[in-house]
Amino acid sequence: MKKYSAIIIVLVSFINVLHTQTLSTAITFEERVHEFGTILEKNGKVSHAFVFHNNGKAPVTINDIRSDCGCIGKVIANPTVKPGGKGTVIITFNPQYKSGFFSKEIMIYSNDGKEFNHVWVEGTVTPMEHPVEDDYPYNFGNGLYLRLKVMAFGYEKPGETKQVELHYANNTNKPMKLSFLAEGGKNELKYNTPDQLKPKERGVMVFSFTMPPSFTEDVMIHLHPLVNGKKIKETLDAKILNWNKKFNNSPKPK
Repeated sequence: MKKYSAIIIVLVSFINVLHTQTLSTAITFEERVHEFGTILEKNGKVSHAFVFHNNGKAPVTINDIRSDCGCIGKVIANPTVKPGGKGTVIITFNPQYKSGFFSKEIMIYSNDGKEFNHVWVEGTVTPMEHPVEDDYPYNFGNGLYLRLKVMAFGYEKPGETKQVELHYANNTNKPMKLSFLAEGGKNELKYNTPDQLKPKERGVMVFSFTMPPSFTEDVMIHLHPLVNGKKIKETLDAKILNWNKKFNNSPKPK
């Protein structure tokens, strides 16, 4: 109960803060939205300076700049602007590991955080190809990289079929022949390997498992990758939880 009371107090405090903040009438920006256009991820961060004017009768101080997009905001020189003066806020956007169109709002607080203003940055990020280890953390050897070490199918009911996507990469400059050898057979696990991977090819294959009605326990299948006919010692594991085991053995309500 104390935990919920604390959460309620925090929420009420947050709502009160929102109510105390008003849109600044003293500050006006020369532009509200800046369009970066097309950004190449490989070129790194981009910045833009938003110029604002103090049209009020008292000095205005920028207290804080916030965003939920990883944008970095800073004020050039003195954050306090006299009446009739102008100031500059620089917004820096980091396109790292982002792709496609973005439109991000940046909140600018003044007057001890009691007033706010907002601007936007927009653009389109063209992603770069990252090192294979960044996107495929599991090195199985012989140039084969996978995004998963364990394929978790979750709970399955008898007769139910679920699928898991496996992302793969051939990090060699030669074609790679790929297949899998399952310990103990397990015909219930189905998959179609691309068979022949092109040099530096990255792709996705789909594994599916159908829970047989006769199974009463969870299922763990160990798959050895075969790279160019060579068996890899490290295994790719498929884990399937039996719905009947969990729910049929649960205590029945009285």
